[in-house]
Amino acid sequence: MTSSLSRVCILTASLTLAAGAAQAATVQRQVPAAPRGEVHISNIAGSILVRGWNRSTVAASAEMTDPRQRLVVEAHSGRTTVCVTNGATHCGWWSSSGRTHRAQLTVYVPEDSEVDVSAVSAGITSRGVAGVQHLRSVSGRIDATLLAGDNLVKSVTGNIELQGNRTSGRLRVATVSGDLRLVNIAGTLEARTVNGTLDANIVSARAVRLHSTSGGITLHAQLLRGGIVKSDSVSGSQRLSVSAPAGYAYAAEAFSGHLENCFGQPVIHNHYGPGSRMDGTRGPGEGRVRIGSLSGNVSRCDH
Repeated sequence: MTSSLSRVCILTASLTLAAGAAQAATVQRQVPAAPRGEVHISNIAGSILVRGWNRSTVAASAEMTDPRQRLVVEAHSGRTTVCVTNGATHCGWWSSSGRTHRAQLTVYVPEDSEVDVSAVSAGITSRGVAGVQHLRSVSGRIDATLLAGDNLVKSVTGNIELQGNRTSGRLRVATVSGDLRLVNIAGTLEARTVNGTLDANIVSARAVRLHSTSGGITLHAQLLRGGIVKSDSVSGSQRLSVSAPAGYAYAAEAFSGHLENCFGQPVIHNHYGPGSRMDGTRGPGEGRVRIGSLSGNVSRCDH
C-alpha cells in the first residue's frame, strides 16, 4: 500500500510539473521593418519592455502563462503591430476577449521608429527609442527615456517616470492617481495629475503648463528667453524654482492658500475678503511665470 501511494504521489507531482511547463512558454517572432516606420504594441496584463536597436527588424519575445495565448507580429506598408492575444490570430479589440492571462512581452524596434504602446494592467518600460513615443497604461507603471519629438504618456493609476536627454521637444503627460517624475525634460511640457504628486525638472523650458487637483507640484526649471510657465492647483501645494538669464515677470494668486517667496517680495492681501497675490519682475522680465491656487500653499524661488 505504501509503495502504491508513493507511486501515485510521484505521478501526481510529475503531472503538475508537466502542466506548469505546458502553461509557461516563451515564443519569439521577428519581421523586417522600416527604419522610421510605425510600431504598435499592446498587452493586456503582465509587462511590456521596448528597446530601440540599430537594425531594420522588429523582434518580439513573449513569456506566456496559458497555452491558448498567441504572440502576433504583423507588418504592412511601414507599420508593424505586435500583441499578445487570448487565441486570436490578429491584433484588435477582439483579441482580448475572455479570461485575461499575464504575459511578459519584450519588443526590439528600429531606434528611429514611431512607437505606440498600450496596456491595461501591464507596466511599460521603454529604452533607446529615438522616435516619437505614445505610451498608455490603465494601471501599470510607465518608465521611459525620451528624446526629441511629440511624446504622449498617460496612465490612470500607475506612476510615471520619464527621463529626457536635454533635447528640445514636446511632452504631454497625465495621470489620475499616480505620481509623475520628470527629469531632464526640454522644450514644451504639459503635465496634469488629479491625486498624484508632480515633480518636474526642466533644463530649458520654452512653455510649461502644470495642473493638479489635490496632488503637490514641484518644479525646477530654467526658462528660455520669452518662455512661459503656468502652474495651478485646487488644493495641492506648489513649490516652483524658476531661473532665467533673460528674467521674467511673475504673478501668483491664492484664494485661501499661503504665498511665500525667497527674494523678499511682499505678499498683498485682499482687505475685503479672502485672497492674496504677489507679482513683480526678475531681471529684464522677458519671460512669464503665472501661478494660481485655490486652497493650496505656494512657494516660489529663482534658484
